[in-house]
Amino acid sequence: MADLSESQKEVVKIEIDTHLATMHNLTSSKIGGPSGIIIPPYRILRNMEDQMLSPPSKECEYVFCHMDLSQHNIIVDPVTLKIKAIIDFEYSGFWPVQFELHFYTRLGPSVGREGEIDDTNELLKFLTVIVLVAF
Repeated sequence: MADLSESQKEVVKIEIDTHLATMHNLTSSKIGGPSGIIIPPYRILRNMEDQMLSPPSKECEYVFCHMDLSQHNIIVDPVTLKIKAIIDFEYSGFWPVQFELHFYTRLGPSVGREGEIDDTNELLKFLTVIVLVAF
């Protein structure tokens, strides 16, 4: 996707929203990957070293999120502009949907840049509460 023109990217973004909606229909009462292991998104992991456990939630459900959906992780047929693959699911898992930021709307890594939403502190607070509840 990163190699497409801006007008081509707009076409692909519409399909991405469909795929996100499908992924977000998968729900869980626990955050993290399907195996139960929590691998925080890169924007958190780069500042953190500890492993965490995830207790079940009593108040909310989590949806399946990619958590690293940048243009480089979306493989697009340049002729049809159809998504052929979404790759690099190492940070994916069940998370509150508000943490699935749309990094695919611009080139670059899956972190907030100057002038963009940066949810790092909010995500760290969320994870801190999860860790405190687990212990």
